[in-house]
Amino acid sequence: MGTASARLTILICTLSALFLIGMAGFGFWMFDLALVRKDKANFEVDEKLLPHMDVIKQRSREAQEKIGHMNPEDVYIKSYDKLRLHGTFVPSKHPSHKVVIAVHGYNSCGMFDMSSVVPGFHAMGYNVIVVDNRAHGMSEGKYIGFGWLDRIDVLGWCNYAVSRLGDDCEILLHGVSMGAATVLMTCGEKCLPNQVKGVIADCPFSGAYAEFSHIMHLNYRLPGRPLLYFASMVCKMRAGYTFGQCSTIKAVRNIRIPVLFIHGECDKFVPPKMSEKMYKACPSKQKYLYMCPEATHCYSAFQDMNTYVRRVSDFICNISTTE
Repeated sequence: MGTASARLTILICTLSALFLIGMAGFGFWMFDLALVRKDKANFEVDEKLLPHMDVIKQRSREAQEKIGHMNPEDVYIKSYDKLRLHGTFVPSKHPSHKVVIAVHGYNSCGMFDMSSVVPGFHAMGYNVIVVDNRAHGMSEGKYIGFGWLDRIDVLGWCNYAVSRLGDDCEILLHGVSMGAATVLMTCGEKCLPNQVKGVIADCPFSGAYAEFSHIMHLNYRLPGRPLLYFASMVCKMRAGYTFGQCSTIKAVRNIRIPVLFIHGECDKFVPPKMSEKMYKACPSKQKYLYMCPEATHCYSAFQDMNTYVRRVSDFICNISTTE
């Protein structure tokens, strides 16, 4: 009896050890896959999730050609952990104290994702700072911050804007996808500068756990938990944050400034319900939700450009009239 019991104990311990080794291996694999910088092509994507990438590429090239005639300037700041972060400052046509800080999405760069919005803001008299997130584009960094580390970097860009344009400057934050989550997390900070007057979040995810769980189920038919707990522990060890910390919806509950949520109704990469949930959770007295019919991920501005521009323009006008 004692021998059988001992064998059973050894078997259980062996299986438990194999389980933990397997989970730890998954955690390191997922972290390396999803959150370690990759400087190869930024835009190798699943056409099922991002079916209009050719259109986005073409519009980005066209917008960048226009920006080339707007006297763009490479600018840099130091992050809190001493990384050199890159941005492109596009000055307004005439002297202006208004500025948009534009933040790109996951595994992309500022001028690819955000160049298409620059001409519109430029025409409205705004300076624009198009940033490269840490571990993206021309910015330094090995680990992707997934919005959580980047929120502090965006605060740094806000301080840069104030130092360059003056204490009376007015800042608008605009992000897409991971950049949208980033600007929302930024606006949930207690130390948000008073100069930040509003935020536009185009197809943001509600948090790291929610987004990774969605992609794991979609691509691999795997459950998010408990697998993601191990990946989160690896992320804490190597990048300094957990997936639990990276919660956009928690940050949204602290936002008091005006917010415009935008999401494509046919977005498969970041489910539209995430923006709907955050809109409901946001306590701001000026909050707006635009669900773009038939638009896929990051495609609302291209699906119906006229409506997109009108919604953004109306949002800016509402901010101006209530100050």
